[in-house]
Amino acid sequence: MGNAMSAGAPQDVLPELGPMLGRLVLPPGEKTPFDAALDGVRLELLTQLFERAAAARALLDSGDGPGARAVLGESTWLSLWEHAVAAATRVLLEEIERRLRDAAAASRYPGKRLTGVLPDAEERRVLAARLSAAGVGLEEGVERLAPGSQSWNEALRRVAGELDAAWERLEATAHAELRQWTRRAAELHAWRRPWWPLLLVGAVLLTLAGWLGLVLGGYLPAPGWLSPLTNWVWNL
Repeated sequence: MGNAMSAGAPQDVLPELGPMLGRLVLPPGEKTPFDAALDGVRLELLTQLFERAAAARALLDSGDGPGARAVLGESTWLSLWEHAVAAATRVLLEEIERRLRDAAAASRYPGKRLTGVLPDAEERRVLAARLSAAGVGLEEGVERLAPGSQSWNEALRRVAGELDAAWERLEATAHAELRQWTRRAAELHAWRRPWWPLLLVGAVLLTLAGWLGLVLGGYLPAPGWLSPLTNWVWNL
């Protein structure tokens, strides 16, 4: 399950991370298309983490305990998490925009107005911040990886558990945000073009047609600019 530089240095034991990552490795339940897209981010996170773990294990085997700790140190876990958050934010924004655009296309919502409905720069920043906040426990946990703070074995177990919990919170947050934007998409889908402009134009045209009929019928005086038309009609 792990390697050690010596029997008397338990802090340099590198445990197998997979069994400690729980749902991050084996997520339960059926997957929606959005979940499947997030899965790509999850798998990339795991791939990068296991590559770092393999490199750390190789350094332990060569007797380089400090080097192994550096490879799986605080900056590594935080960097992997930040990369995953950025990728998950992109996935979430793409899904939000897809749903909004599909709804707008279905209701023939004006394209120029749709731009104001899509997430703006501030809303994108807020979404990214909320997903990132899911890793608060992880950020606190990685402090245990500092040399001399505690057994490296136990610190890695704690951090792996925090990463698993952070990802679960990130998924829950992403789904909550998506539900809010899906309600906006539903409003777009239910949008109908207002009738009053068409009715107004129709009323104006009907009024003009009635007035023109009365003029051509001789019931109303014809304005000078209409003389060519009235003369032509009356000479038929």
